[in-house]
Formats: sequence, C-alpha cells, structure tokens
Amino acid sequence: MPQVQHDAILAGGALTIIGGLLMLMSAFMPWVSMQDDGQWTLWALDLLQRELLYTVIPAASTIGAALVATASLVLYRVFESHRPLKALPIIQALMAMASSLLAIASIILLNQEYQGTGALYGAGAFTSVVGAILVMAGALLTHAMSGRRPKASATGFQALAARSKGPVGRREWKPPETAVKAPRCPSCGEELRPGWKACPNCGYALISEEREGKGSL
Repeated sequence: MPQVQHDAILAGGALTIIGGLLMLMSAFMPWVSMQDDGQWTLWALDLLQRELLYTVIPAASTIGAALVATASLVLYRVFESHRPLKALPIIQALMAMASSLLAIASIILLNQEYQGTGALYGAGAFTSVVGAILVMAGALLTHAMSGRRPKASATGFQALAARSKGPVGRREWKPPETAVKAPRCPSCGEELRPGWKACPNCGYALISEEREGKGSL
C-alpha cells in the first residue's frame, strides 16, 4: 500500500476515533443549558424521562463507541496485522451515517421542545454535532482510500520496451483448416494424395481400367 494511502487511512481513523469519543461523552453532558433564572440544566437522562423519543441521544452515543472500536480495528489491520479490510470500511461509513442522523434528530427534537422558551443547547448537543461531523469525515476518508489502487500503465522506456517485444508489422496469414478429409485406400485405409493411380501400400488400383487389366491377367 502506498505511503499516501497509509497516511490517509491513519488520518481517517484518527478523525473517526476522536468523533466517536466526543459522541460518547455527549451522553454525560447537559443538553439544555441553564436559563437566566436558573430553571433548567437538563442532561440526557433528564430528557429521556421527559420524552421517550430522546432515546436517540444514548443510541447515537452507543454507535459512537462502536465507531471507536471499528476504527481501531481498521488501523490495527492496516498497520499491524496487514490483513485485508474486507467490508470494514463500508460498515464504518454506514455506522457514521447512522450516528450523524441520530444526532441531527436529537437537535431537531430539542428545537421543537424548547423553541421560544429561551433555552440554549448545552455542551452535550454541541459535542454530539461536532463528533458527528468528525466521524462522517473520517469514515468517508477511510472508505475512499481503503480500495485497491489501479495498476499504473507503463510509460516512457517501459512502454517502448513492451512494444518492442510484440510482433512487428502484419501477422503472418495462415489458411483456415479445411473440413474435407483426404481420401483413403478402400483396401487398406492408407491416406492417398491427388494424382496417385494405385495405393503405395497395398497396390490397389485406384483407376477402374487398371483394375480390369489386372483382373484379366
């Protein structure tokens, strides 16, 4: 694997791990900040008690933790065991997409619930959004750079040397094989050639007049 591809996968894995950790940490941070009168400081569990739809928050955090494990496995296979990645990059990209959608759904739910009440998004909401951006960027970079690089075509002297080994000019024409079989002697089965009057193997006369002459003798 080229060095550029190694570096890109390393960067993608690092972004995915950092983003996954941020999404995991967001579950333990306040999602709604305190108002001026000190009425609200809502955490993920507080939101979950108010509305069951807020299960998207721990779900996104769980997928973030799974992304950390998946990205670590990708980096281990690339740099340590040198085993093929197979379907790991596409699985990581799908997981990153799912976690990002859950983070967006969490923000939409917060906006619908607390719009116009003066509440602001807390550290958990911002951390989750930043983590979703990082895991998407890292997973897509890993998936894009994990494929096999196409074999470069020969250029310059290599191409000239390859052409010199090939046939020069037109190829020699060879007549197609005919389907007509050569005649054989009816007596012994010897293959006969055009113009022969008798079989060279058994002496069988191939012309009727010579057969009649031999018979009369």
